[in-house]
Amino acid sequence: MNSVDDVPTMIRRLRVPASAALDEKVLGEIAKVAEQRLPLRSSASDFSVWQIIRIVVKNKPARYTLATSLSLALIAVFALHYTAPPAWAIEQAVAALQKFKAIQLVGHTATGSPLEIWARANESGTRSDACLAKLEGFTVWVKDNQTYTYDHAGNTVYVEPGITAGTNPWFGPKFLTTMARMPDYQALEGHDPATGQARMLVTGSIESVTGPQSYLIEFDVRTKLPVSTKRWDNLTRQGAPAVTIERMVYFEDLPDSAFTFAPPPGVQFAAKPLTIPEENVATLSDPNCGMPADGLTQEEACRRLLERFWTAWIADDLPQIHQLCPLTARAPTSLLRELAGEEDAAEVLTIGGVEQNGQSSLGPLALVPSRVRCKDGKVRDMKMVVQFRHTEQGVSCVIHGPYGYSFEVQ
Repeated sequence: MNSVDDVPTMIRRLRVPASAALDEKVLGEIAKVAEQRLPLRSSASDFSVWQIIRIVVKNKPARYTLATSLSLALIAVFALHYTAPPAWAIEQAVAALQKFKAIQLVGHTATGSPLEIWARANESGTRSDACLAKLEGFTVWVKDNQTYTYDHAGNTVYVEPGITAGTNPWFGPKFLTTMARMPDYQALEGHDPATGQARMLVTGSIESVTGPQSYLIEFDVRTKLPVSTKRWDNLTRQGAPAVTIERMVYFEDLPDSAFTFAPPPGVQFAAKPLTIPEENVATLSDPNCGMPADGLTQEEACRRLLERFWTAWIADDLPQIHQLCPLTARAPTSLLRELAGEEDAAEVLTIGGVEQNGQSSLGPLALVPSRVRCKDGKVRDMKMVVQFRHTEQGVSCVIHGPYGYSFEVQ
């Protein structure tokens, strides 16, 4: 790879060499057991709209950053057999994870290239607030509310005006609690044939704006902690997994120095282009969504669009939210609210001007900040990507979604 733009493509195509046959054998056993059992949990009630969009609607940088892509990724395959009742419950894993605020993830890419991620949870335990990720040819880190991607071959650091790298959701209590509410959640008991140690295998799947995802997470029955996992880009765990990480090391905390990186002298710094995933364009092109923008400047249109959005958001007007930001209609609302509870806006303080322009196949893009007071009383800056559309019916605009994570204003 010679461009930072190749990173998303590589990650999306991650595969595990020489493991498909064993995967199919394990999954076959899971399917047999699953046919005999009902889901252990039912889905919860509907949730607040801000917590829906913050989890599932991501722009391309946020969607494809290393840690986000790898945050749910891992499991060493083991021989599975079912016993009832299992001597383990998700609540035990939730309790075991409570004291750990940092993690190191170690694994490999499809080509066998090693990868390593260091991350530390934010105060609420919903996502990371510090991250350093390395894989062949690229290093990604966060500093001062900006994200940096160092392209080794190109000797260039690409800078994004927001926090787009991190483990989101954080692999901790809130995520596990939510996963246990997935309609197809299953927990099956087995043993690692190499060590003889008891293991629990947890499976689940979810559909989001980034596409379908399903998981296999392996827990150590003795420590109750996750030890590895795999993630598929489908709902049925078919074929080779998208990502594999084989080791998870937990820390009660880590210093800031664990997440710092200094690129070598002489590197060039450049702004990372503002883009969105191509697969979202069709939804954003719906003429029944968005707002007319004829006769308005780009900044005037963005301001009016976001004013309407925040008014609907605070009022929990879900139909209007879907009309202004259509990708939210894909969100599984009953599963995702708890993962971003601290970012539920209660009051809009300011809507800023356009900070960055970009382009998609549909038309121009604009990055616009909003400063809001949240229900926890804290003030946060949140950035949104607005998509403009030029058609025979005129100019209009629609919200793609949040750009990265919000950050607290001190």
